[in-house]
Amino acid sequence: MALREPAEEILEEALRSRHDETFERALGRAVRHHGGAYADYVELMSRVRERARTEKIDMKKAARHLADHL
Repeated sequence: MALREPAEEILEEALRSRHDETFERALGRAVRHHGGAYADYVELMSRVRERARTEKIDMKKAARHLADHL
C-alpha cells in the first residue's frame, strides 16, 4: 500500500465518518484523503469483507475488529 497512514487509522477514520454514506464510500474517502489509490481501497475493502463473511458480522463491525487487531 502507498498510504501515508497505517491501515488501522484509515479504517477508524472511515468508521468515524459523519457523512450520510455507506461504509464503502466512507472508506474510499478516507483512503483518498491519505494519498491512497483505488488498489489500496480494494485491498482494505477485501479484508473487511472477508472478515465480515467469515465471522458473519456487518462490515462496520468487521472494520472495527480489523482496526483493533492490525
